[in-house]
Amino acid sequence: MTSKSELAHSLTQLGLAERDASVYLFLLERGTPWAPSKIAQALSLPRQYVHLSLQRLLDLVLLEEVPSGVRRKYRALPPSYVTRMARERLIMAERTAVELEKISGIGATQDAEIYRGTRQILDFEDRLVDGLPTDCEQWGIGGGLEAFLNFFGDNYVPISRRANEKRLVTYYIAAPCEVEGLSGMVKGVFGERFKIRVLPTLPKTLVQTAIRFDTVTLYTFGTPPLVYFLKSPTVAADYKKFFMMLWDMATPL
Repeated sequence: MTSKSELAHSLTQLGLAERDASVYLFLLERGTPWAPSKIAQALSLPRQYVHLSLQRLLDLVLLEEVPSGVRRKYRALPPSYVTRMARERLIMAERTAVELEKISGIGATQDAEIYRGTRQILDFEDRLVDGLPTDCEQWGIGGGLEAFLNFFGDNYVPISRRANEKRLVTYYIAAPCEVEGLSGMVKGVFGERFKIRVLPTLPKTLVQTAIRFDTVTLYTFGTPPLVYFLKSPTVAADYKKFFMMLWDMATPL
């Protein structure tokens, strides 16, 4: 089981200040509304620091304010909100990187591509699978499996079989709603090379994330469907750290 200090460190890696992480973990562990003065007393922190942390956590939508007479108390929102916050920050970082690349006057250290619509995305996926080396690995963060399979439709099996012929190994963090589909169709193609863990707090989404080598692929199945393909060792390494944090929290299927 991951220690609280390790969890606090993971939260700081996602952008929380150390004190904010401590306040969030304290409230999450207790699960009930607490007054700022009681939080300050329990954590041996000055009240003004606790008030600042509470406001930041409210801004990040990790807490909710609970009226209690003339005073206010605060309660932690479920861990799934941490996942949502991290996803939003990663998406924002990726979009910002694309815009920064447009004005960069130095040698490009990363390359971003955007594919829009069915034909472009299918062509991208074909090229991606064709370029995979034998015996490689990928890491996926789910929630959007239903949208993913609906989008690829009849194209899913032949594309996946080509990846399987190259002995691709996949490590996948699934939402609870994805378990049935993963146990059937996906497992039927990849067999034991598809490693699954389930994160109970991972919500159903229209987004899938895949990390491969020094690249990150973000599939968004809205209207229109879009794929953001980022080639950057630094960004890929940060996504991998985020993946491993969730992997440690998840349960083997």
